[in-house]
Amino acid sequence: MVLVCAQCEAKTFSLCGLVRELRKQNFPEHEMRDWVCLVEKESSRRTHVIGPPNDDGSRDHGLFQINDHYWCNDSNVPGKGCHVTCQQMRTDDITAASTCAKKIYRRHGFNAWYGWVNHCRGKALPDISHC
Repeated sequence: MVLVCAQCEAKTFSLCGLVRELRKQNFPEHEMRDWVCLVEKESSRRTHVIGPPNDDGSRDHGLFQINDHYWCNDSNVPGKGCHVTCQQMRTDDITAASTCAKKIYRRHGFNAWYGWVNHCRGKALPDISHC
């Protein structure tokens, strides 16, 4: 079950649209297929997704499913590890979400995302050669 915010901006990227946007956000080309797989498995390439409650009551937000217990503040005041609001993680402009995702990656690698661990690590990654 995935919950959405009706008042939030909502965008679903096409595969190549996502690749173009990740390139624009300066994600490394040699990791691109991993990032695309992560986004596909975490949010189905949708910017507005709020995941169901985790075991600790926290939720994951946006394209990269960034957790509000550690990384974004679920109020109007930016805070936590990325010093952002969770609303910023759920907008069509993925600049703040990309910056936060790269910060998480620098600390924990792709292992920070269960979607990547369970569906991408050691498995066939999306073909983006036509993008």
